[in-house]
Amino acid sequence: MAHKFDPSHLAVLDTEERRKLLAPAQTLTALGFSAEHTLADIGCGTGLFTLPAAEINRGKGTVYAVDIAREMLDEVERRAVAAGLANIKAVRADEYAFHLPDAVADLLIACTVLHEIDDKVLWLKEAARVCRRGGNIAVIEFDPAFTGFGPPADHRLPKNQTLASLREAGFVPMEEMSLHGAFYVIKAARQ
Repeated sequence: MAHKFDPSHLAVLDTEERRKLLAPAQTLTALGFSAEHTLADIGCGTGLFTLPAAEINRGKGTVYAVDIAREMLDEVERRAVAAGLANIKAVRADEYAFHLPDAVADLLIACTVLHEIDDKVLWLKEAARVCRRGGNIAVIEFDPAFTGFGPPADHRLPKNQTLASLREAGFVPMEEMSLHGAFYVIKAARQ
């Protein structure tokens, strides 16, 4: 069974080092996210990508903050109110059911989530369901060689396994990036 993040430790999702390495606003821009797009941040945590996305498309698009932990969604909603962001919709999900409409998002972000999922292909097929045709998913995972922080090495997901799962779920990998050697990003298109 895959290791699951304990929501009572949500402070570790907000360290300055993690923010610097993931560079959410810059990463969203590099992935092609723009003001007109709808984003679904699956496994949103405390909103590391949700809040910058809502800033980018303020008043023009919707950002879905999706998580299985109510504590995470409460934190995102609190931060959205504090930032004056009204375009974020918090959605409580089940592991394999995101509770979003079909084809609702132009871009899905799954930041350090996939390694926690037992049936990665089933999970990615649910992601494909909510992704618009021609839309994209960006899977961000810990680089197995990075030792600065994160889950133990045996809980990390090698890039080749991520690529295989994306293909099996019907996505076509298009681009790979490294975020400061700490994370890898695979952007894949829904066909």
